[in-house]
Amino acid sequence: MVTEAGMIVRRLAAILVVAASCPLALFGGALLGCATQGLTARCALDGILVSPILLAAAGIVAGLLVRGWGGLGLATLGVLLGMIAIPLIATAIGNPVPIDPVQGVIATAWFLPPALIGYAVGRVVARAVVRPRGQG
Repeated sequence: MVTEAGMIVRRLAAILVVAASCPLALFGGALLGCATQGLTARCALDGILVSPILLAAAGIVAGLLVRGWGGLGLATLGVLLGMIAIPLIATAIGNPVPIDPVQGVIATAWFLPPALIGYAVGRVVARAVVRPRGQG
């Protein structure tokens, strides 16, 4: 049985895992895809192509931490916070990524499905593990 404080920690952890995965997926993918070119808009677009695996993994972790529609909402909130963090982090490291609002919405639409699919997979795994043996 999980206490109320434990549930709050799990909810915060789910949000933070998914939120952290967005900048990691973008910058990590950009670094892997364009290590010699530096972080440019083109490089960031190349990084987006390798990011779904990391986003899905974060969604799986979130699905193991929280459950239900509220958990799905927390995973979505995590993606939104992570997408807001991307231009802030890029500016802080002195290499702003030139993204207008339309590109931001498109990037969010690209990042959201892998995280939510990962959340669904995490919920399936959690239910399979929790279900008592012999009950179908």
